[in-house]
Amino acid sequence: MTGSIPERHTPERTCVACRRKRPQGELLRLTQQGEGWAIQQRQRTGRGVYVCADSPACWQEKPLRRAFRAQASAVSELLKTQTPEPQPSPPETPPRP
Repeated sequence: MTGSIPERHTPERTCVACRRKRPQGELLRLTQQGEGWAIQQRQRTGRGVYVCADSPACWQEKPLRRAFRAQASAVSELLKTQTPEPQPSPPETPPRP
């Protein structure tokens, strides 16, 4: 042993719209609830799909059709109405001398 602390494992998931692999915390998880879909934020039980949280392009109907088929328009509306638009980060202020 070298005495260094091993890096903590970060689970990766794939966005169903753009197919990009990202850390799980950067994605929104959707689960099927009855007839529709819901954004799952806390308890993560059962099967679900992931969509980029910071990319409105992934919330459009067309990229969602592969995963949701006929329900793609409803899922797109759910993401657009229940997800805040990503805000650009404020410019960094230089440190004072």
